[in-house]
Amino acid sequence: MAGFHSATDMGFIVLLTSLGLFAALYAFGYFIIFKNWKGKNRFEAASCGISFVHATIGCILSAHDMRSNQWKLDAPNTDLENKIMEFSTAYFVVDLLHYLLANPSDHLFIFHHIATSFYLVTCRYYAGHGGLSAISLIAAGESTTPLQNVWTISRMAKTESALATMIYTSISPFFTVYFSLVRCIVGPWLAWKLASFYLAGKAGAVIPYWMVSSWMVTVILALLGSTIWVYKLWTGLIRFYAKRGTPKDKLGAQKEEV
Repeated sequence: MAGFHSATDMGFIVLLTSLGLFAALYAFGYFIIFKNWKGKNRFEAASCGISFVHATIGCILSAHDMRSNQWKLDAPNTDLENKIMEFSTAYFVVDLLHYLLANPSDHLFIFHHIATSFYLVTCRYYAGHGGLSAISLIAAGESTTPLQNVWTISRMAKTESALATMIYTSISPFFTVYFSLVRCIVGPWLAWKLASFYLAGKAGAVIPYWMVSSWMVTVILALLGSTIWVYKLWTGLIRFYAKRGTPKDKLGAQKEEV
């Protein structure tokens, strides 16, 4: 039966360790790697750094967990699933602090991080079941993130670096197509698989219906946010190719902030 676990079961070690890890990585990016960057971009680049680490590790571990277990959305969380959710929660908490302090006007990402943290915390520490749903979402959602981080950093640096310009213009078409496929095909398919199970009440014996309903609202809103991103990416890419007639246009196109 669902309910908050006892302190001995909650296993805060991975969560607390990961909080320290991501805070240290953010500081390392801000004060060392991007120390010569100015203003808002310096904070954003540090955020990309911890996002890259989280996405790479989280996606690999999540894919491994999915390959190792049956597709059973009401199964008790495995030990690895719990650790992945703790690891990811720590990342979202640190990055949420980044947005609240450095970019408080980005309401979309702030809401995303709060909603995602709610999903992870309730699945890990309250329900104790359904971890595979969270893991599958991490595997799918974070599969685009490392490339997105490279794309974002190169976009911010392209006015100062010829190398960044080359990277940005080279990966933009592939990133746009790849992101669109994952967020517009894989994402909706996965959302349907989860919703058709949870909203039908098939996990009612172990997870409260109000909780799985809130999970599905989070997933649907995340898909809507991804759709906005896809639209902006394609708009920028089309503008880039439409204006590539001169060198200046080639470097100046796709300025849309995404």
